[in-house]
Amino acid sequence: MNPKRLFAVAVFCLAVSACIGADRPNIVIFLSDDHTITDSSVYGSTEIRTANMERLAASGMTFDRAFVASPSCAPSRAALLTGLMPSRNQAEANHSRPRADIKKLPAYLQELGYEVVSFGKVGHYIQTPEYGFDLAKHFGYHEDIAVPQACKWLNERASEKPLCLFVGTNWPHVPWPESQAYSADDVKVPPRHVDTPATRQARAKYLEAVRTMDRELGEVFDLAQEKLGDQTLFIHTSDHGAQWPFGKWTLYDEGIRTPLIVCWPGTVAEGVRSQAMVSWVDLLPTIVEAAGGSPDETLDGKSILPVLRGESDKHRDAIFTVHSGDGNFNVYPSRSMRTERYKFIRNLHPEFKFTSHVTKVLQNEDNYWQSWIAKAKSNPAAAAIIHAYSERPGEELYDLHADPLELNNLASDTEHASQLETMRHSLTKWMTSQGDTQTVFGLPQLLPLEGRKPNVVTVLIDDMGWADLSCFGGTAVQTTNIDRLASEGVRLTQFYVNSPICSPSRTALTTGHYPARHRITSFLANRAKNTERGMDQWLDVEAPTLAKMLSQAGYACGHFGKWHMGGQRDVGEAPLITEYGFDASLTNFEGLGPRVLPLKDAFDGKEPQPHALGSDLLGRGPIEWSDRSLVTKRFVSASKAFIDESQKADRPFYINVWPDDVHSPFFPPQSRRGDETKQTLYHGVLKTMDEQLGVLFDRIRDDPKLRDNTLVILASDNGPEPGAGSAGVLRGSKGELWEGGIRSPLVVWSPRLVEPSARGSVNDTTILSSVDVVASLVALLGLQPGEDYQSDGENLAAAMLGKSTAQRSGPLFWRRPPDRPGTPTQPRPDLAIRDKQWKLVCSIDGSKARLFNLDDDVSETKNIAESHPKIVARLQELVLAWNATLPVDGVTSK
Repeated sequence: MNPKRLFAVAVFCLAVSACIGADRPNIVIFLSDDHTITDSSVYGSTEIRTANMERLAASGMTFDRAFVASPSCAPSRAALLTGLMPSRNQAEANHSRPRADIKKLPAYLQELGYEVVSFGKVGHYIQTPEYGFDLAKHFGYHEDIAVPQACKWLNERASEKPLCLFVGTNWPHVPWPESQAYSADDVKVPPRHVDTPATRQARAKYLEAVRTMDRELGEVFDLAQEKLGDQTLFIHTSDHGAQWPFGKWTLYDEGIRTPLIVCWPGTVAEGVRSQAMVSWVDLLPTIVEAAGGSPDETLDGKSILPVLRGESDKHRDAIFTVHSGDGNFNVYPSRSMRTERYKFIRNLHPEFKFTSHVTKVLQNEDNYWQSWIAKAKSNPAAAAIIHAYSERPGEELYDLHADPLELNNLASDTEHASQLETMRHSLTKWMTSQGDTQTVFGLPQLLPLEGRKPNVVTVLIDDMGWADLSCFGGTAVQTTNIDRLASEGVRLTQFYVNSPICSPSRTALTTGHYPARHRITSFLANRAKNTERGMDQWLDVEAPTLAKMLSQAGYACGHFGKWHMGGQRDVGEAPLITEYGFDASLTNFEGLGPRVLPLKDAFDGKEPQPHALGSDLLGRGPIEWSDRSLVTKRFVSASKAFIDESQKADRPFYINVWPDDVHSPFFPPQSRRGDETKQTLYHGVLKTMDEQLGVLFDRIRDDPKLRDNTLVILASDNGPEPGAGSAGVLRGSKGELWEGGIRSPLVVWSPRLVEPSARGSVNDTTILSSVDVVASLVALLGLQPGEDYQSDGENLAAAMLGKSTAQRSGPLFWRRPPDRPGTPTQPRPDLAIRDKQWKLVCSIDGSKARLFNLDDDVSETKNIAESHPKIVARLQELVLAWNATLPVDGVTSK
């Protein structure tokens, strides 16, 4: 290029740069974290003076009706920095990120010649740099040096470029500091909080945190004026309400209404208040326009400069807000529309229980929730507050003029029916325009079912492989009736039993405990063998059982099928099945009470041989003999009779239907013996069992009263016997801690309870086990197991019923049966742990650890322990600590 022309271009660029610097205001945005608007003197508080907010308000415009887009950190901040609502930027649940391809606020300003800098929590912690700031520092959790470091940086800054500086304080986000200025005795407990000493102590600390935030605000405001000039555009706001009930995570005004004060000398008049309704998505286009740019017209936000300049006193006719959830702590999707007078909230899943860090993180030193629970036991007002926080109707409507605290839900008030319908329609239309998928993020807790409780049927098939059912990929046998059940329900492919062998697996499903807690770690045999392996002779009759809990809740309880938790071989003094909470039972040779003992007919011209294993010598109940291929049919007929009796008595029923004929020895009908190989005989038994179970399924499905009020849960008790069933791509079989030994198919069927959109679906994500099934039923049915009952499971009812595919929060553990050590050349692992995608197996002392990523290697062929030593160490520590809580059995280190 010609040197003269090059010089001219350079001069032009410098002139443009100088022009940009001269015409653009410096901008400072100070963000506080979790600050309820009314907890500041600017917005009416008489117990705390936020003097620096007052100074800022005196210098500019205070908005009384400013709202965030969502009442949780990441979605709120993403909306601010993209100008888009969560459904459009896809940062919906807390900790989620907006799409990478979306243009963010820093990019807009950088195009206008700005240096855009961030100190502290501006994005959601570690996400902050992803927004494209020129500099982003000190954004870690409660990295409380962020504000002084921002001031230090600003003091030392030498650039002549216009500046947009974001400063994000962590205050007053928890944990709150010890109070220096507020006494617990003197604080004012809000009307929707329960007044307890713990509440008062926490509130005093919270107010101290607000005071800290206000002090930091003053420091940044003063320095900005000193270093950037009095023409600086200064904005103060907060991401949502505080971590108190009815605040953060809710769409009540305490959660979504936020402080917003704007100071811009020469443009914004001093000491004015605005009633204009504005949203956090409006801040991006406002800042861009103030900087001389043109905001994208496709944004959800629109500039509030006309309001700031005094050209208009209105901005929006309605405010829309959304909430999806915060991990598994808070899963409660809701949407709202707010006009000048009315608030309409749509809770997408009122069957979910509202939970939060407040209710679930009870070890937090600031936790006061337990004091609320205690007071609610004797105080109806406290109980009402807890109920209102935990349970919400599908729709809420509030007249904010008459009821600013949103205490009186008018959704069922006929006088407001027209208003409700108008807002209902408008919200639906807006959600559609946003492309709102109404996705459930996380694993919700379901409220206990109201009204008549559903009947419950558990079908636990003996020694059936993970891949035997045709609905789980099996090709050898078409399990038509179970497949139909699956096509109408939910299949979960990452379901585990809690032991790879019969008795302990059944103990877990019976008690909700890891079976080793009851000293049952392998199949119960004769008394000498049980003693040799360090096991009890039977399940303690005092043990808590699901049947006892259901019986106390009014259920008729019956067990029909294999028991194997006492009363086998030579152990004839074990408790009867009915002593564990059942009203009636019919079992096989591995339990006491009425029994059906099989006759093995090989159709070879010889007399059928009895298969009793000593049960016929024990007494303790009537015995009937049946061809082995008809035993499941007999259990089904007994189950149907029990159902009929329960219906006549107008009682809900719980029945176990636990067929044993899929366990060896295999004796199918003559027509299905084929070449009489082990596998052919097994397949013949499997097909016959499916047909016989189909009679029970049809009985339930064909009766409207049963179909609409019965929950069927079908699984296997462990992996297949080698040479018989199939674990498919999974490694291992019965007796082993490899996936093939402990993973089981799970089918959940209930036309009323299963989410309609999930019928016929497959959940490949959620990891759950037998102890989780018990915990889920206890919660779903509102059972009262007793204060001393400690479940080993998690409440995963939402996943079982197809309402979520989210993950359990903690790991699962296993100890191998003591009589299944493997061989000297191929010893079997003693312990196993599954935590999300990671599975570790090891010896009883933690040695010989092998690690697998089951997301990539479900067949457990690639030991990646050497490349992930930290994960190995963490999982070893967890599984050894778990095992240390259990009674010792015959497993020894190798």
